[in-house]
Amino acid sequence: MKLIHADALQDGLALLLRHPRPVLAASAVCAGVAALEALVFSLTGETGPGLIGVTLLFILGFHAWVIAAVLVTRPALGLAGGDIQDRARDVSRLVLVAGLTLILVFTVLGTAFVMLAFMLGALAILGAERTGLTEPPEGFVNIFALFNTAEWIIAVALIAVFAGFGLWFISRLLPGIPATLARGKVQLLAAWPILQGRGLGGFLTGTLAILPGVILLVAFAFLVESVTGYNPAQGVRADALNPLGIALLRAVLVGGSAAFVLAPLMGVHARLYMKFTSQTPD
Repeated sequence: MKLIHADALQDGLALLLRHPRPVLAASAVCAGVAALEALVFSLTGETGPGLIGVTLLFILGFHAWVIAAVLVTRPALGLAGGDIQDRARDVSRLVLVAGLTLILVFTVLGTAFVMLAFMLGALAILGAERTGLTEPPEGFVNIFALFNTAEWIIAVALIAVFAGFGLWFISRLLPGIPATLARGKVQLLAAWPILQGRGLGGFLTGTLAILPGVILLVAFAFLVESVTGYNPAQGVRADALNPLGIALLRAVLVGGSAAFVLAPLMGVHARLYMKFTSQTPD
């Protein structure tokens, strides 16, 4: 079993250079929606846009990322550009795939998180007994302050296992995107066997593909924060900047995420899909 698929990694990292127009189009779609969201939150002040406004913005952002996934994955699969109707059908299929993925992720990872919370709670009870805390305290209690060194090690190990499982599980679902576009029908659990026995390799290859982009975007966020006092990755309000400045910074960050994180990740999984659904050896 390969831990790193060099061909898929190369395709993912080179996607922007090989297909700049669709990648930049995907980046522009996500950047535009992010700028709109930032403007709405900035202009509505402390009250915010309300439940209906937040819901509409979420739906708009959700569709923007689905459209971006279609734009960058089709050329990675070697599919022709297609007409508007073809792309609309692709978007509608991926909306369903993404929605089902969210439900599945929340169900599985939500259950795993409950188990993690119970385990951390058990450690907190041990820490409370050791420190002499016998009565339930009033208000919020930082349970991590009750841990000794051994309990901290166990807690960190549990959190690391949960995080690793969550990322691995999500990475196993990602082949559903290229499978849906290539086969022209909704694929999710049907695409699960594509990485059967290769899940760790797919996860590690995808991680390496997005790592340069993540580092670049984190550096950008900290640089902006050091200059303006506002971190575009943390929120949409800042006293030091006007709404247009906030919208611009959010657009750059989110657009960069589409170009330097989503695109290479989809490039990797498009290549893995083609590789493992053909007769090409591992």
